[in-house]
Amino acid sequence: MFTFFQEDDYIKFKISSEVKMINKTIKEIRNYLNEYDVEEDGNIVLILRELINNAIEHGNNNNSELTISISISHLKDQRFKIVVEDEGKGFDYYSVNYRVSEDPTQIRNRGLSLVNSFSDEIDFNDIGNMITVYVTAKSETQFQINYDGDWTIVIPGGDITAEEAESFRSVMLKFLDEGRRKFRFDFSHVNDVDSIGLSLFVIFSNMAKKESDDVQLEIVRAKQEVIHLFQVTRLNRIYKIIE
Repeated sequence: MFTFFQEDDYIKFKISSEVKMINKTIKEIRNYLNEYDVEEDGNIVLILRELINNAIEHGNNNNSELTISISISHLKDQRFKIVVEDEGKGFDYYSVNYRVSEDPTQIRNRGLSLVNSFSDEIDFNDIGNMITVYVTAKSETQFQINYDGDWTIVIPGGDITAEEAESFRSVMLKFLDEGRRKFRFDFSHVNDVDSIGLSLFVIFSNMAKKESDDVQLEIVRAKQEVIHLFQVTRLNRIYKIIE
């Protein structure tokens, strides 16, 4: 099931609880955001993906007969309101720890933690099966992009920490949506990657592998301290380190 309609400053969807519906929904929402001259929609797209995935997996327990209602409305300037509601029993949202785990391989609760990190405000209904998120679209990017055949070369302009994570995530989600599958990260200018930066590398690799089995991920020109960090966290099992 996939239905939507748009009126004035908002767009609404009702979809079945199937992962394949996510990209269809995102495609239409990106068309909607273009009407408001949103050039970098990565934070909005990430929030939507996490919320819809959460509604499918945890809210409706992957029951394709249950539906998810989604709406996004324009408030002012580059600020939007997102509402996602499932047909599940809800949960105790007061018990949620929104702090991103220091362990980058720990995925549990990371979705809502990231939503909280990249949104302005979060609110739940009484039973916890509907979440409302207020978010401001970002437009800044600090990453140089080059191409070498099928390879996308991503060159961060500095450290990949919480402050720069927004730009990194926006860039990478855009490339996934474009169907690119080979990524080489040039760490020439990177001296540090903090826990949030590491968690985004984990999430990006998971999302990329969901899209395709032939994804290739490489890191080149990294300093020894950064290489050691990837080795300690075992991310070198996911990203090929080329020294």
